[in-house]
Amino acid sequence: GEKLVREGKPGSDGTACISCHGDTLTGSAIAPRIAGRSAIYIVRQLYNIQSGSRHGADVELMKPVVAGLTEQDMINIAAYVSAQHP
Repeated sequence: GEKLVREGKPGSDGTACISCHGDTLTGSAIAPRIAGRSAIYIVRQLYNIQSGSRHGADVELMKPVVAGLTEQDMINIAAYVSAQHP
């Protein structure tokens, strides 16, 4: 999970979570805090964005980032992110 969060997924659009959510995942001017959120919350949001069931301006930015993620990628990302201190 840490590698996906810090470096992005090879072969995807390559955007790492820290690019928008910040090095400590505590948020930035363009993205909310994700550090310390529950793992199920993170997986659900990633899945909903990928499946198209979540909408909004910010979601459009996330669509290419999550498009190539597998279910296991989402679980790995969520495990890492949820273990970080907000």
